[in-house]
Amino acid sequence: ATAGGASGGYAEPYSDVVQLHIPQVTAYVEDLDDYLEKLYEEDMAVKVEATTYIAALAQRTETLESLLAHETVVLTLSRVLREDGRKSVDLATNILSVFFAFSNFSQFHQVILENQMGDMTMRIIDLEVKRAEDRSDAANKSKGRRPDESTQRRIDLAARKQDRLLYVCFYLLLNLSEDPSVERKMKKRNITVYLVKMLERRSVDLLVLCVTFLKKLSIYRENKDKMLECNIVDKLARFVPGQDVLLLVTLRLLLNLSFDPTLRQQMVERSMIPRVVELMKNPHFQHVSMALLYHISMDDTCKSMFTYTAAVPIILDFLLQVEDLHSAPELIALAVNLTQNQRNAEVLCETVAGAEQTRGFDLLVQRALRYQDPLAFKVIRNLSQQDVNIKLKFRPYVPDLIHLLKLEEAGSDLMVEVLGTLGNLCVPQFDMTELCMEHGLLGYMAALLDPGVVEDDVALEAIIFTGAVVNEANAHLVVEAGLVERIYNLMSEKKMDDEFVLQISYAFQRMLCCAATRDALLSSTQVVFYLVDLLQDKNKEVRKTADMGLDVVMDTDEEWAVKIRRMKFENHNQDWLELVDRDYGGSEGGHPRSGSGGGYPESGGDDSMDGDPNGMHSPGFNHLVLDTPQEYWGE
Repeated sequence: ATAGGASGGYAEPYSDVVQLHIPQVTAYVEDLDDYLEKLYEEDMAVKVEATTYIAALAQRTETLESLLAHETVVLTLSRVLREDGRKSVDLATNILSVFFAFSNFSQFHQVILENQMGDMTMRIIDLEVKRAEDRSDAANKSKGRRPDESTQRRIDLAARKQDRLLYVCFYLLLNLSEDPSVERKMKKRNITVYLVKMLERRSVDLLVLCVTFLKKLSIYRENKDKMLECNIVDKLARFVPGQDVLLLVTLRLLLNLSFDPTLRQQMVERSMIPRVVELMKNPHFQHVSMALLYHISMDDTCKSMFTYTAAVPIILDFLLQVEDLHSAPELIALAVNLTQNQRNAEVLCETVAGAEQTRGFDLLVQRALRYQDPLAFKVIRNLSQQDVNIKLKFRPYVPDLIHLLKLEEAGSDLMVEVLGTLGNLCVPQFDMTELCMEHGLLGYMAALLDPGVVEDDVALEAIIFTGAVVNEANAHLVVEAGLVERIYNLMSEKKMDDEFVLQISYAFQRMLCCAATRDALLSSTQVVFYLVDLLQDKNKEVRKTADMGLDVVMDTDEEWAVKIRRMKFENHNQDWLELVDRDYGGSEGGHPRSGSGGGYPESGGDDSMDGDPNGMHSPGFNHLVLDTPQEYWGE
């Protein structure tokens, strides 16, 4: 059987090529010695005829053991190939067909390798590639003059014979490459380069085989890099779309290559996105085409390109049709990626579908609520992150979302997605204070943040929701629900988790903007010291958020403004101050950022520090730190 089993009806540019085949003759095992005897004749035609009969025997599985059991078959065939293989394409094809039949069974691979057939096959491939290049150069030198009909027939016949030989060579090597050590030897002999060159030929069977072989090799970085050097994407682009079997293996190879950012970019530059999008409509190519588009959509610069194709309407149609989205991971992954883009989200929301021509947004939300599908809510959550025009489309569904949130088991995937969606909808157009009071959302968030109640991902969403919803109108409700203390306590528990630290810092910044929550934080916690400490954090966003929170405190409380300026100064110049402290013989410890350990006091203590009415203690160098901050900060 040929690789891929391609048949007639091929599309251009390879529609005029006949299917590869081995000549069919009737051969008998009893005559094997006669066939071998003819291999010692001088006449090449006799040798070709003899090898044709031996190749016919090798096509029958029941005769393989007889061939291998014969004491001279393998040795004689390998000798003839080594001595006369260059002289006749037909002779080489017939002999390699015998070894190819052996290679279909792993237990015979050792016999093939012991007779150095792998090396001979690589030499024949190299020879045929050079012959093809010579013919191409000769055609180019003819300066466009078309050969006469007889000459053209000879050229076509030679090309077909060469395709047949190359097909057997590469298929033999493909079977042998199941041994990684043999594959490594092939790689050193530039098998990848030869395979890529074959992509310029027109035989469908040969193309299917070579693309399949390249797919196998592409899982290794060295081979992938060599394919990149050979401009493989340019050569593969002509097969998309194309003949079905060749198209399928091409898409699978492109999927393997798409893990490399450079190759992904080349696919985009070759206009692969609209062509592959159209293939999503064909059930034979849906999974692999969606997976390929998913990889391409990982690049933010490429997401907007999908807007100008039919990708979003097609995906919406699939989302509404598939009952269990867990059975379509490529679909949901691509949908999640694309809806992170504002324009794609708008297209999805405005696309009409169904007999009643309903907006895609309404159909998707209604489906998610009906099936309570967490994967569908991942897409809906992405939509809720977009601009206010899309957020306002959620207005009729907010009560249903809250009801689903409170009914769902705490910590489930669905609950996380619904809570994240609600956290994104905290905009002035929605009266979140009334919703929080009506549905007891703040108390529900406080319960989620009790120690050990939920997993970290749920607690993180609860913090994000609290930071988003808090405002001057509901700040007192946040304090009464105990959210200030719970979030503050989480800061020390999750101090090694960047995402927690960032979201808690943002929640603090939002709370410090509201009088009730600001008073609670400044009077009963050490939040200022934590925020000052975060100014030295490795994460840029954490530093930025902490600084914004401190700026809010400084703008609203002059006494704290003085303390914060001094703490910022000491924090920024810690090494210098410690050096001065040692030089002046000052005492050790006492400073919240001292290198000896210590750390900030836990919540509940007095915010002021020993001996300094402004709350600042700098042991050993009090006479150096100015009491008037404008002296070093400037007016």
